[in-house]
Amino acid sequence: MKKISILLCLAILSQAQTIKSAGDVLVNGKTLKKGAVIKQGDTIETKANSRVRFNVGKDAFRAKANTKFSLQKVGSKRVLNVVNGNVMAVFGAGDHEIATPNMTAGIRGTGTFTVVRDGKTYFCTCYGETEVEALGQTKKLKAHHHKMIWITPTEIKSTMDMQDHTDDELRELEAMVGRKVPFDN
Repeated sequence: MKKISILLCLAILSQAQTIKSAGDVLVNGKTLKKGAVIKQGDTIETKANSRVRFNVGKDAFRAKANTKFSLQKVGSKRVLNVVNGNVMAVFGAGDHEIATPNMTAGIRGTGTFTVVRDGKTYFCTCYGETEVEALGQTKKLKAHHHKMIWITPTEIKSTMDMQDHTDDELRELEAMVGRKVPFDN
């Protein structure tokens, strides 16, 4: 009986949601209110000088100002669709994908950072494995600690320049869902 109680508590905690925001954050076009829940199927938008951080089950997300993205479900696959701006995400088990206007990336238990601006996508596999499809090419990225690329209208280019995200932000997101970043082990 004690084991069942512990398992039930863990199941409830794994479904709990934490949302932290500042400034103007919209969910499905409406201002995010205290006590709201963000779920699969929602579109999230941060306005100027705004930010949001939240989890949906065992996945956690962070977006800074002037970002628009949605959390879609296609069959059993959960898709993070980044329209513009930047989104950091950490994913639990399951079939995930990140989509931008010019690429898709298959995700398996990974931490990522995606920026979409001016027709280009910056994509960082912060740790784990991804498979990026863009410009008719497939590129596998495996990282213990950050592997970055830029996708432009004409090329996929590796870069050593880490854009606008930190290890501490990844640690914070993983902690929201009860995990630690693998590069600290």
